Amino acid sequence: MTLTPQADRTRPSAHQTGVPDRAALAAADHSERKSMLDTYVRHELGRILGIAPQSVDTTGRPMYSLGIGSIAGLELQYRMEADLQVELNLQMLLLANSAAELVDCLAGQLGGARTLRRSGSRVMA
Repeated sequence: MTLTPQADRTRPSAHQTGVPDRAALAAADHSERKSMLDTYVRHELGRILGIAPQSVDTTGRPMYSLGIGSIAGLELQYRMEADLQVELNLQMLLLANSAAELVDCLAGQLGGARTLRRSGSRVMA
């Protein structure tokens, strides 16, 4: 068996990972912003869960039932905060009723709100 050098572990650029451009997000209307963020969130959840992004159920399952626990949630939180330059609350991320709810909250936050907060049974931006 031939040993090959370990792959470069530096983080790929935002363009390579499908991180939406902050200016494009700001210029988009709410539904366009949600569409861009849905693609990004699917990609990140798929990467963390080890499944294809198109296989991620964004509407029917709470984050915990997707397999997002505290460790995966922390990883998701840190990546999204760095990529999108937003502030996320880990508890709110973990308690989201679906990935679509997270997308909606991010879209609202990137449209002017600053943080995620819990209101009743929904995570609000």
